[in-house]
Order: sequence, then structure tokens, then C-alpha cells
Amino acid sequence: MNTRALRNIAGIGSDSFVYNYMQSQANGFAGTALSAFGSAQVGLPASVVAPSLLFDEVEVRGERGEAKRLPLLPPPPMTASK
Repeated sequence: MNTRALRNIAGIGSDSFVYNYMQSQANGFAGTALSAFGSAQVGLPASVVAPSLLFDEVEVRGERGEAKRLPLLPPPPMTASK
């Protein structure tokens, strides 16, 4: 989704949703207010608070690049066998 989709908002809810995440340098925080805190190995804590949104129309696209390949075998068991 991009900022252009905000033109198609049909309704806004009265509730709030909080999304907490770790923002890394790969996500590009160098040009934001978070750059004042420097960098961290795992990222910096960030939060977004927004109401529920209803859109008239939404365009969905797949990921760019090569599709991720699923593993052929399941992971090994986490318990030690005797």
C-alpha cells in the first residue's frame, strides 16, 4: 500500500490500533527522527497508532523479486534423544 491509496478512504473507525515493531537500518530510518538515537543491531523500538480504515478499492501486489523457496524437510526436533 502507498500514500496514493489514502485517496480512496471510505470510512474511519473510532477505535485505535497500536502496532509495535523494531525498525532496522534496512527499513531506512536514517532520515527520520529516530536517527538521533544512532543505530542498534536489532533495530529501534517504534510504534504506529492508527484508527481502522475502510477503503473503496485496494490494489494488492505480490512481493518483488524471486519467490522464497519452502524447505524440503521439516526442522529437526528440539528435544535430545537418548
